[in-house]
Amino acid sequence: MKKEKQKETFADESLKTKKTREKLKKQIQAFDQKLTTYHIKQKNHEIHRWISCHAADRVSLKSKTISLFDENQNTAALSQKVSDLITYLKETL
Repeated sequence: MKKEKQKETFADESLKTKKTREKLKKQIQAFDQKLTTYHIKQKNHEIHRWISCHAADRVSLKSKTISLFDENQNTAALSQKVSDLITYLKETL
């Protein structure tokens, strides 16, 4: 038997989908044209200015210890549903 390659067929896009696709392409092209090194430098300057203006509100981390994971030293409390399930299992077993 010969293996025949079956070509996947997809339904044609609707008119609404085509219009939306073209609209998005135009928006992306317009965005790409606006994205220049000048605009990037300008935004960089705005971000640095915002950070310096809000420097007084920043919290000093030198006196605080921060860790992403506390190795389950502070676990979350059990929900009522889980507590009820544990009670039920203890009673039945």
